[in-house]
Amino acid sequence: MIFDAGRSLPADFWRARDQLDQLDLALDQLALKDRNFDRFALMLIDNVVELTLHQHAQDTRLDAELYRLDDGPRYDPKLVAAALGSHFDTKVKLARTTGLITDKLAESLQYLHGFRNTAYHRGARHEGILHALALFYARLTCQALGQYEPLYFMSSSTDHLPHRAGKYLGALRSASPRDAFNLAWQRLDIVAANQGDTLVVDPCADMEKTIDAVDDQITFLATNSAPAGIARGQVILDCQLWPFAYSEQGEAFAAANGGPTPLTPGYVDWIERHYRWPQRADPIPSWRRRAASLAVEKDPHAALKKYCEFMNQSEALRTAIDTSANQLDAHIQAQVDSMLEERHRDHL
Repeated sequence: MIFDAGRSLPADFWRARDQLDQLDLALDQLALKDRNFDRFALMLIDNVVELTLHQHAQDTRLDAELYRLDDGPRYDPKLVAAALGSHFDTKVKLARTTGLITDKLAESLQYLHGFRNTAYHRGARHEGILHALALFYARLTCQALGQYEPLYFMSSSTDHLPHRAGKYLGALRSASPRDAFNLAWQRLDIVAANQGDTLVVDPCADMEKTIDAVDDQITFLATNSAPAGIARGQVILDCQLWPFAYSEQGEAFAAANGGPTPLTPGYVDWIERHYRWPQRADPIPSWRRRAASLAVEKDPHAALKKYCEFMNQSEALRTAIDTSANQLDAHIQAQVDSMLEERHRDHL
């Protein structure tokens, strides 16, 4: 195969060596079992995945240019062009379409990349689950790299291996670079597996902790709402009702459905009766059933999906409940402070 000297080669020995170096460094960080090193490891692993998927997109484009088929390109040029952009999901979509990764692996990579984004861009700690997630991500990365076959792979006698890569590749005299790297990904996968697997246990514990915290907040709101407390179901409705009623969406809903204006008496009651609320009943029992289902899950991909779906699907309601609980707590504290000030003045 002849390549244009001015064209960037689709893959080479040095790129694979750097990926190997980076993954080994990530596993060293994970061995320390510290949340800060876990976060660093997650970012290292994610970077390897994204670079590999991007290189796969470049390979796919180059293959289409070198081998033009009479019946048109093998893959949609728009899909390939999108994968060469900056969005991770388009790179995953192309890799799934070409068969580099399975649907199950593609979905898990998307979830894990999402954790990387929240850890890096939003500073989310994910303390209880980050270690397990990063180890799982490392193993999936090894699987993906083992399936990836670059269009171009070569080394020379002048290539120098750094310490980390040398641990897995040796002197490269007894095997081709392609075979040596395939064995290296397998060895890395074994190293990651030997660090343990808590992908079900840790997310399940975090889910249960999250549910317990929300359960306590609902109890607090139900017990302390004036004048003599309210039912838990009403707590759930109120948490959604008041923010929605006076939002642009709520006012637009009333206007479009013949409801009163926001300043009209009975406006909130009308919204409560006519709007189709996402959640009306106490969610805790169904949430606990979901946690129990996660606890007995055997498939790590399914376990990750169950955890992520729960956290994503419950986020809006959890946020609304948390906001209401904080507002009520602040109101109670303000009343206590006011009462203490009055008592203090009475004693002057």
